Amino acid sequence: GCKVQVTPLASGDDEVASLMQRFNGACAAHPEIERPEIMLLMHTFVAEDAADADRLTQDLSAFYCQFGAWFQNKKPVHQGILEPLTEDEIAAMPQYAPDRIRQNLVIGEADEVLARLKAYEALGYDQYSIWIDSGLSHERKTKSLKLFIDRVMPAFL
Repeated sequence: GCKVQVTPLASGDDEVASLMQRFNGACAAHPEIERPEIMLLMHTFVAEDAADADRLTQDLSAFYCQFGAWFQNKKPVHQGILEPLTEDEIAAMPQYAPDRIRQNLVIGEADEVLARLKAYEALGYDQYSIWIDSGLSHERKTKSLKLFIDRVMPAFL
């Protein structure tokens, strides 16, 4: 009787589709239970232009490298801050390289973000949740949210 939330972290749209396939399989295996709603949570940032999208991509790549190191207990934490990563440590995480992050997270100008969300809707997701906690400044997050509200959300109203 619970609703479901899933996140592919930075695994990309193949994982988004796989999560929905597994959800549909679980629902099909239990037809006696009404299908719950399912929400997709992803890092999502709307950029003003291509240069802004590139900057967001670089910053989110750095965030995921730090997040990955923290999550795997690879670096010491001092006063709540993870020790910075070396270039070699960053290079050892190609799954978080900028090109992969740009492909696997929802980053782009409004039309790009809208296309991705429409694809998720077509897969069967009922709700979408923006994951915005990313080490970016409050101002950059606010700018992205405003662009999302003004340029993406109207397509879903």
